[in-house]
Amino acid sequence: MFKIREFYLFIVAVLLLFSIIPFSIASAHSVLEKSTPTDGQQLKKSVNSIELTFNTKIENGSTLSLVNDSGKEIQPLSVEITDNVLNATFQELLEPDTYHVNWKIIGADGHLIENQYSFTIKEVEDKKSEDNEIQTKDESIENKDLKNDEEGNGNDINQDSEKQTSTEQQTSNDSEESSVVSVIVIFLITVGILLVVWMIFGKRKK
Repeated sequence: MFKIREFYLFIVAVLLLFSIIPFSIASAHSVLEKSTPTDGQQLKKSVNSIELTFNTKIENGSTLSLVNDSGKEIQPLSVEITDNVLNATFQELLEPDTYHVNWKIIGADGHLIENQYSFTIKEVEDKKSEDNEIQTKDESIENKDLKNDEEGNGNDINQDSEKQTSTEQQTSNDSEESSVVSVIVIFLITVGILLVVWMIFGKRKK
């Protein structure tokens, strides 16, 4: 009977070990939660900084760089790390183009993690040329242009909203998965403790 109890105790210990280790590793893994500009965003105005927010603290040495559609690499002028936020500032405003953000961070677990995303800066129109063109057109063409501009703005807002919603849903899914793992670990620990208490009191009764 004693050997059977030892066997049960061994099984419980193994289950607890294999449940806690993956949970600890997953909790320490750094994941990009938010970025400014966001992935796939189309900007109407240029920017000279990029901010990345992760779910855990990141270490000094984390950085990023940009690559435009022509393959030119652009390094930031400075990179500041504050807890779980990386802020990269460039010397000048970025020109209209599509940029790929290649980020490399040292996560909370000490491992190097890297990934990328992209955004676009649209060509800015010349305001003076636009005003002169409007003055030479009749009222119907002017109204049509204004209507098209409004529709274009609506599409941009919808794209940004959909992207933000997708990011929030992904963050919510990650939180739900972490909660499920936590519940499983707590359940296994509770079962293990109950088995140990049962074996100790059972042995004393005999």
